[in-house]
Amino acid sequence: MPISTIHRPIRLRNLLNSCSSIGLVVGVSLFGTAFAQQPVVDELAALKTSLYFHAPFDGGTDAKVAARDRQLYTAPNLKRESAEAGQHRSDVEIVAGDGQHGDALRFRGKDKQVLFYSGSNMNFRETDWQGTVSLWLRLTPDEDLKDGYSDPLQITDKAWNDASFFIDFDIDSPRTFRLGVFSEYKFWNPKDVKWEEWPVADRPMIHVPRPPLRRDRWTHVAWTFQGINAADGKPAKCQFYLDGKLQGTLERPLEFQWDLERTAIMLGLDYVGDLDELMIFDRALTEAEVARLTTFFNED
Repeated sequence: MPISTIHRPIRLRNLLNSCSSIGLVVGVSLFGTAFAQQPVVDELAALKTSLYFHAPFDGGTDAKVAARDRQLYTAPNLKRESAEAGQHRSDVEIVAGDGQHGDALRFRGKDKQVLFYSGSNMNFRETDWQGTVSLWLRLTPDEDLKDGYSDPLQITDKAWNDASFFIDFDIDSPRTFRLGVFSEYKFWNPKDVKWEEWPVADRPMIHVPRPPLRRDRWTHVAWTFQGINAADGKPAKCQFYLDGKLQGTLERPLEFQWDLERTAIMLGLDYVGDLDELMIFDRALTEAEVARLTTFFNED
């Protein structure tokens, strides 16, 4: 189904319908501010056109925007050899009216069961792939998380260190928040060096010590990527943002070879906290556009 025919988040859709008829936005508070300039209209239209997937968790777990499969699935474990449509973890719930906007998804404990969306919603490309992942988190990491690593989001068809994206909290306190962008294992680690022997600075990760996450406020998390599987072999570029502020940039050649039948967008791996408004765009957003997303749902 062409992306232009898929249902969009209602406020963005209504705003842009108004924009197309009058060419201006006056007194509309989608982002908490009234706008009256055509460049803003153009910026919102560009975001709408690029939105490929959106799971707002309002009243359920089905995505509202999806170029492929809208459903959330529950698998018995990380192998995902079988899966059942829907959310079936007893320690996970939709909390009404307590999201960044509307409802939110709450994880209350650790469980072997895995929640995931189809990786086909990542708009994977075998050549010159780019995109943006955006979501909101709410937790105090050092107080709320259980022992061990915690991945609010992990996307791969194989393993955490093999053609994968993930955001996670390290095991040491105070917890470091990290973005991992791993190529195919044999591409980034051809000599099969043990993980603990890799210098931290050489790992394909961006580290954020003492991240500004708290359980009394929502924090916007996003990363952009471009040039993965570059035809000319040039380095890819990945940028990591918290609340619209750039935390770091990773530049190196990146190679992903995904089997989309196996690729999964996995939520809440050993995570305790809230998660809301998962959005995936089919291009690398600009820094200004990422900043715009931080106020995307701030309506009175």
